[in-house]
Amino acid sequence: MEKLIMTLHPAPDRLVLEFIEQRHESAQGIVMSNRSSGESPKGRFVEGGYEALSRLEGIKRGDIVFFSTGQGELVTAAGRERLIIHTSAVLAWVSEQ
Repeated sequence: MEKLIMTLHPAPDRLVLEFIEQRHESAQGIVMSNRSSGESPKGRFVEGGYEALSRLEGIKRGDIVFFSTGQGELVTAAGRERLIIHTSAVLAWVSEQ
């Protein structure tokens, strides 16, 4: 059987991210995600539409992207969960050296 390779192509003004879940444990042993801790969510940049790449000049694969809470849609493609967000949700990004 031939294995199919799927590529997720975002709309022109969207970014595809690998969501980075951050978990914190309180002093009482309660595990909280970054969504409940008040931290901005973040993800690793995977792919961007042509408008997104032009608006966010200099962003490249692997950069860490911080975005507004509650933004984006989780999708599954080729067995991997990805988050698709609009460029207006991007707060900042960090390039790894």
